[in-house]
Amino acid sequence: MNYYILILEEKVKSFSLVGHGEKCAVSLMLKGYANPLETLAEGDKVVGYVAGATKTFCYLFDVGFDQSNQQLYFEKIFETKMGAKLTAVPTDLQEIINAREQTESFINITGEQYRQIMSLMMNMVSSWGNAAIEKSEEREIDEEKRIDGGTNILLYGVPGSGKSWTIEHEYCHKDSVVERLVFHPDYTNADFIGQILPVVDAEKQVTYEFTAGPFTTILRDAYRHPMQEYILIIEEVNRGNAPAIFGEVFQLLDRTVEPKTVDGITYPTGTSEYGITHKYMAEKIYGDPTHKVRIPSNLSIVGTMNTSDQNVFTLDTAFQRRWRMRLIENNFDNVRASLANAQILDTEVTWKTFCEKINAIIVGNKAKMASAEDKRLGVYFVHESDVTFDQRAVPSEGYPSLLTEYNDLLRTEATGDMPEDKKQRLAIIREALMHNRMFPEKVIKYLWDDAFKFNPEALFDTDNMESLEQVIRTFVYSQGRERFKIFKPTVRASLYPDTQA
Repeated sequence: MNYYILILEEKVKSFSLVGHGEKCAVSLMLKGYANPLETLAEGDKVVGYVAGATKTFCYLFDVGFDQSNQQLYFEKIFETKMGAKLTAVPTDLQEIINAREQTESFINITGEQYRQIMSLMMNMVSSWGNAAIEKSEEREIDEEKRIDGGTNILLYGVPGSGKSWTIEHEYCHKDSVVERLVFHPDYTNADFIGQILPVVDAEKQVTYEFTAGPFTTILRDAYRHPMQEYILIIEEVNRGNAPAIFGEVFQLLDRTVEPKTVDGITYPTGTSEYGITHKYMAEKIYGDPTHKVRIPSNLSIVGTMNTSDQNVFTLDTAFQRRWRMRLIENNFDNVRASLANAQILDTEVTWKTFCEKINAIIVGNKAKMASAEDKRLGVYFVHESDVTFDQRAVPSEGYPSLLTEYNDLLRTEATGDMPEDKKQRLAIIREALMHNRMFPEKVIKYLWDDAFKFNPEALFDTDNMESLEQVIRTFVYSQGRERFKIFKPTVRASLYPDTQA
């Protein structure tokens, strides 16, 4: 393959009359050539350059070969109205063109120089550029060779049940191309699909172009690379208004269960059953605004949904039926031992014991709480680092409790005359408390504010604990088993069977 610049005295009207991807059946009078194309070969790349006062790059051509006539032809793949200026290319290339444009019609250039010119032209009008490239690539794609089996899967379960872990280990493979995004209340169809936004070109002119969102982008990439598996992960699907976010592409979630032939093209299993009309998406993906948009069979969509979220959007039946629903079970069967057997601070109670005992109480609380099962603690609700005890929080000799020592140091600090050793000890306590607060601020707060919001007395010792502030304070500044005196006696007895309630 060779690369050339074709020198033209002016823009050729015949070139502008044919569309992208079409043959340019024109007759050119070129300097030094009886046959205008005699220097070229099939597969060569040509840049059309308008010389004289204009000095702009306006066309991109591929050189093809007509078997029936046994002759070469130009195939236009791109045209700009304004053109990319000669002054925008590197100086060495400018000098070559200026020196030879008066005597030659074809100037041989390197592939890198060709790509530099093409990049300038694409940046001038990016939407046209994408259309040209994508139109060219579309002709080379054989749908029958595309990876099949694309699907939509929605994993649901309580917070921390392991949905994201399951996606990473069961659905994503080593060579998969994975994109991840999160729905939220302010996420819109424009964010997801794309929208028309102002763009400033090299001439400082403002134009308005369709800017692709993550869904359109991964659709385009998956379409262009049929032998590559693509996965779009959507975390927290129900935190946004999913049907509104998908909008018209909602219809694409219906996938074929067997190969389907449409307009002479056989689409593999897992392609969208129906195509939709969306000229902006189609132009970005296929380079043709009239092309029906479909999710290709090598793209799967995997979503997650927390069942405990009551204050977010619900997913209607029409939406859910287009997904393979999978409940992620909340149990310790396959949880790593380092987490399941991790002791909660210095309480001697393991995370597994705590989680299972508390979850049993949550499920038994269904008379006072709707969807009690969805309020359970997920087995991955915490990490090992959240429950590890910082030993530096043990009170120094002479102090009955850490709180007593801490308050004593704070009073000394307030006087402004604090010995260095006490400063160091205060800093250590603050660091240790910051770490030891991780568990109660994450787990205990959730139980008080959410799981037992309407009847805290089912779990907590509300005779002595009147507020979350008091609960957290008691847990943080107590030691060992005393931390769980925030719970009522029967709950403490279940955590420590060797003691009396």
